[in-house]
Amino acid sequence: MASASRKSMGPMLGQAIVHIGLGNFSKAHLAYFTHNYNEKLGPSEWGICAVDRDNPRTRETQEFLKKSDFTYDLITKSSDSKNELHISSIRNLVNMGEDPVAAVKQLCLPTTRICSLTITEKGYCCDVNTGDLMVDNPEIKHDLENISEPKSAIGLICSALKTRRDTGMPPITIMSCDNLPGNGHVTENAVTQFAELLDPSLREWIGENVTFPNSMVDRITPQTATAEAPIISEEFAQWVVEDKFCNGRPYWEVVDGILVVDDVMPYEKMKVRMLNGAHSALSYLSYLCGYRDVDHALAAPDVHDFVKLYLAEVAQTVPKVPGVDLPWYQGVLMERFSNPNIKDQVQRLAEDGSTKLQTTMIPVIREKTKTGKASHMLALAVAGWIRYMAGVDDFGAPIKIKDPLKETLQPLAQQALSQRDVLPFMEAAFGAKEVKKMRSFPGKVQAWYSRLLSEGPWRVLDSLDEFAFGFADFGEADDFQSNPFAERTITELVKLTYQDLHSMFETYDVDKNGYLDIDEITNLLEDFVGRLNEELPKANVREVFGIREDSETNAEVLLKYALESLPNPEDEKTVALLVSRLDHDGDGKISAEEFVSGFGDVVRIRYNQIRADISEPRKSEVTSVAVLPPRTFDNWTNVEKWGREIHVPASKE
Repeated sequence: MASASRKSMGPMLGQAIVHIGLGNFSKAHLAYFTHNYNEKLGPSEWGICAVDRDNPRTRETQEFLKKSDFTYDLITKSSDSKNELHISSIRNLVNMGEDPVAAVKQLCLPTTRICSLTITEKGYCCDVNTGDLMVDNPEIKHDLENISEPKSAIGLICSALKTRRDTGMPPITIMSCDNLPGNGHVTENAVTQFAELLDPSLREWIGENVTFPNSMVDRITPQTATAEAPIISEEFAQWVVEDKFCNGRPYWEVVDGILVVDDVMPYEKMKVRMLNGAHSALSYLSYLCGYRDVDHALAAPDVHDFVKLYLAEVAQTVPKVPGVDLPWYQGVLMERFSNPNIKDQVQRLAEDGSTKLQTTMIPVIREKTKTGKASHMLALAVAGWIRYMAGVDDFGAPIKIKDPLKETLQPLAQQALSQRDVLPFMEAAFGAKEVKKMRSFPGKVQAWYSRLLSEGPWRVLDSLDEFAFGFADFGEADDFQSNPFAERTITELVKLTYQDLHSMFETYDVDKNGYLDIDEITNLLEDFVGRLNEELPKANVREVFGIREDSETNAEVLLKYALESLPNPEDEKTVALLVSRLDHDGDGKISAEEFVSGFGDVVRIRYNQIRADISEPRKSEVTSVAVLPPRTFDNWTNVEKWGREIHVPASKE
């Protein structure tokens, strides 16, 4: 393990940056980059004074930093290496809960130029649906009446800005480093709303003088048990910051991993939607499957495939990012998530879903709804969150829920468990108007949720083969002279028998070596899908998919959707994932036993999913897409009984 010098340059640094919210992430990110800046250019004014609210961890951290001369160890880990750094960029820590006046004074020093924040979504005290400042928040109410001794981060900032204005001091830049889309806009929105209530003229001064740059921050940093423990983070670190500062800034361009740009938005969308969104998506289903460490979850093929499919689905909504290839970025994320040396906790990622999903998934759902593009994995992720929020797993073990809307959402999640209706939960979490705009998306969530209850999360994740379709064209494989499926009817194609599967295997095992390789699977899939494309237009689509004849849904619309839902056999990833799902022993080729046991399930699952998606929704009914026999878990009966006892539907008189 490489190790840096233990010599501290801290005493020679200034404190031009005041950082609110000193957690492990800010120690591994802002403080890390600031340390590297001063290491490269020499000690400067750009050191950090941290400010945090009063709690046991803050007091513990304060005590430790005083003993260590405000230095600490940061250990970065890749999958095959470790590096130890001795960080000395933090020069002070003020406990604003114990001494709010000292915190205000620090921000009002002539030497202070930047106020940075990592206070999480909750710290901005704004409604996640409307953006309105929560004026009933106890800390906000207190600060409006006692601005000289603030309790909230927003009150602290406004108190300092008011003092700087009143005393003729220059403004400071307010820079959010939180994982929020448009974090600069979010901060400006909260600060200016508070200022308007405090003093309208202060809001005007802020608007004319203070800047709020957007930034995108990225480094996976798990929690540590104690303040004295070394900070552990991945080797990867990235910071993209908008060049929008009103009182100077470090020349960050010289530091590896930092980009100073005019527009952060493309980078931000890429990171928040893909990394942060995938973190939330994998956390709920992984926890329900029994995983507690992220790398262990990603080592499971079904979880790995789900995250891969989720990223591919969400990537469709990410604009072009200068200098970044999105498929490469997806691959990097999968490697980072799978890093065995970063023991990130699944439950840490699952925290605060009601605020995280508003920024990581809701914008994606909106775009998907507008364009009509597939949102199956998004719907499964939301269904997993609702199931998780019930606070009990499939074996009856309690789940510790940490969420700002826990008191509101957990009873509704328990109600969904007993009544099998996710709509009340979604309306409470996202807003009734927002849910209404989602069109068919709530129905998809409902369908996945029903499957999670009837089959369990393991079997649901195991059934995702049919969604591995339609990513990238790679060219054409050699065709057979004739299509062996030419004589099969549509019914025979979707209801394959044991004998059919054996016959298919023998037909496409051209070299008769007892295995199907990727080229032979490609040829099989091309012929199979080609025959479906020929037969579906000739058939009664309502009859094929079990749609009522009196349905108002246009038959042409049903046919168009069914044809568009077929897999693309010319897609390299389609074939590769199909092979990986059938290849039980991982030898890269499909035996007769593997093919017969797996391919029929893939076809049947896809058929039932298409059938569920094109079925006309019925009010107050669950559209079931369960395609495998319900599985009874050891304690599932008790879990469902528990849910029904808590929420018994009111009897109809």
